[in-house]
Amino acid sequence: MTDINRHSIIPEDKSKEKVSSILPEDNSGVTEFDDLLEPVQEEEAQTQEVKKPVRRANIPMILMIFVMLVFGLVILYSVSAPDAYGQFKDSKWFLIRQIRFTVAGLVAMLVISFIPIDFFRKKWIAIGSYVVSFGLALATIVFGVGREHGASRWINIGPIQLQSSEIIKVALVVAFAGYRSAIAKLKEQGKIKEWSSDLGKLAQNVMIDFIIPVVLCIAVDIVILMQPHLSCFIIVGLVVFMCALVSEIPLKSWVIGILTLLLLGGAVISVALAVIPTETRERYMKNYAHVFKRIAIFTADEETDDEEEGLTKDDTRQVDNALNALGSGGMWGVGLGNSRSKYNYVSEAQNDYIFSIYIEETGFVGGVVLILMYLVMFFMCVSVCWKAKDIFSRTVATGCTALIFVEVLLNISVELQVIPATGVTLPFVSYGGTAQVCLLVAYGFILSVSRSGVALPEKKKQAALGEASRTEN
Repeated sequence: MTDINRHSIIPEDKSKEKVSSILPEDNSGVTEFDDLLEPVQEEEAQTQEVKKPVRRANIPMILMIFVMLVFGLVILYSVSAPDAYGQFKDSKWFLIRQIRFTVAGLVAMLVISFIPIDFFRKKWIAIGSYVVSFGLALATIVFGVGREHGASRWINIGPIQLQSSEIIKVALVVAFAGYRSAIAKLKEQGKIKEWSSDLGKLAQNVMIDFIIPVVLCIAVDIVILMQPHLSCFIIVGLVVFMCALVSEIPLKSWVIGILTLLLLGGAVISVALAVIPTETRERYMKNYAHVFKRIAIFTADEETDDEEEGLTKDDTRQVDNALNALGSGGMWGVGLGNSRSKYNYVSEAQNDYIFSIYIEETGFVGGVVLILMYLVMFFMCVSVCWKAKDIFSRTVATGCTALIFVEVLLNISVELQVIPATGVTLPFVSYGGTAQVCLLVAYGFILSVSRSGVALPEKKKQAALGEASRTEN
């Protein structure tokens, strides 16, 4: 009897040791700043008990991106050949360069997809991503070069020319996700000391949950607006909004935070208008002359003389010819490579207005096929977002998905004349080195999330916990 009792006590002592090793030693006070961004290992160990890891790559999504890239290269070559030959005496000039960028982007995408998404949760990556975003936005103003309207768009690094805005978009998503994930974990562990009064707790939550991350992103976005780069300003705003929407920010923090920022923003703008001299404001507003002209072109009535609106035939030529290209395609198009509008009737056909030329060559049917391909890819990405295992994974996947498909929506809307011209290219189809690489990097993050585990349904959690306990025994 004595031996039996002694053996029965041992498992109880071991279980107590396991429980005590998991519980935090100190739950009082505010942690160091490093702890705000460093994930806690015990938390992750508990989380893994109710998550189902995915060991293999998401083959359907990888095949989908390869099909889209090949499709885009074919379209690009068909559209850009005349312009490439006219400028560089080589009809394949744009195609060859785009293939190089695509290969570099695919390598980056595959490497990122096989790195566990938890690796990107580290504090130095979150901080570094924000520093890179803000630094590139400032550097573009100071050292950037512009190609139109006095606006800075690119940074020259030796022989390489980077479009900084494309890097900023992806980096901000990672930075925002890292911050929100760290704050959520600290709150779950009770390591953020709350203020004593109810009003103080509310103010603290609004500040930590909403105002700090959103203001940091707004600071980058304002610098982008000062370049000026209005289309990137809009895209970054929409992407950050989607990230905030899925990062489990409480509704009270949303409402109070938005009202606070609106009041502060209105006050700052009022003071700026009162302090800044009129000449300075007028000189600065000249940088946005192209924006006002695009709005005037969009709102101009066909029955009104363009000269009365301050517009010339050359101002409206781009939009008019793009619309004519869309209409001349008919049901089946004029045939791949047979477009007439791409012969300098639409400038930069390989970039902003590539969709119009594509519709002219492939018709309504070709347009439907391309849109359906984007829709299939979109629902694949949304499925990954929906099944993401935690806040960080869900925020990264949602932000990268929003980045890709906001640009798709803006480009097609411009060419259908639903909104004014924005200068946004069509993802995976339009020519652009930095854009192609960065969009593939964003897709790589989505693939990484799809491999890093999915949230189990509520009914399977108990079974998972039971299986984990049996494995330990």
